[in-house]
Amino acid sequence: MARIFSVQLANDEFHKKLGGGIPAGTIGLIKGGHGSGKSIVCQRITYGLLKNDVSVTYISTQLTTIDFIKQMSSLGYDIARDIIRKRLMFIPVYPLLQEPKKRMDYSEKLMNARQLFENDVIIIDCFSSLIKFDIDPNSAIRLMGFFKRISALGKAIILTALEEELERRITEEVESVCSFIAETTIKKFGTDLKNIMIIKKYNLAAGQYSKQIAFRVEPKIGFVVEIAAVA
Repeated sequence: MARIFSVQLANDEFHKKLGGGIPAGTIGLIKGGHGSGKSIVCQRITYGLLKNDVSVTYISTQLTTIDFIKQMSSLGYDIARDIIRKRLMFIPVYPLLQEPKKRMDYSEKLMNARQLFENDVIIIDCFSSLIKFDIDPNSAIRLMGFFKRISALGKAIILTALEEELERRITEEVESVCSFIAETTIKKFGTDLKNIMIIKKYNLAAGQYSKQIAFRVEPKIGFVVEIAAVA
């Protein structure tokens, strides 16, 4: 049986919603619009993994290292020690993406940066923003093939994407390789707005999982699964 990377935290049912954790060998895609909750899901997963002695590489196109530490701290997720102890490798790409000349080689750089993939779980947030300037069907096939070889070593890879950033045929190529696909969205129920994550594909699930997870974010508490069912 494949290793399961636990994301369990005390008084939190999220790991159960994911079928008990993230199986080794997973290539996951979390897609959705701006502000729909993709990053907070990744940050919750990261903290849960670290608390269960799973090493993580987190590549961010949105935050600097200081911003990431502050963001996690605001959620009650203290990860500074994990960075110091090298159980968490945080790679900020944000400054480079703001260069006047857009970088055109990130997909190749990913495949050549093997040290980024030495940890147990690798999260790229936001994957579509990172590779949108140089991706085409052929490079997408090569990159996803590379991810398959990495995941086959007993690791897991989680990607986030804004669908409008990639051509449909590129998205289809990425999704065809993924064993886990989820979509985050915000829905209005009466006067309330709820974050929803809908799991559309989960081939390697270790146990029964919830196809729809409602959640909210609270300062110093972080990611909170909504108990009430969302119709």
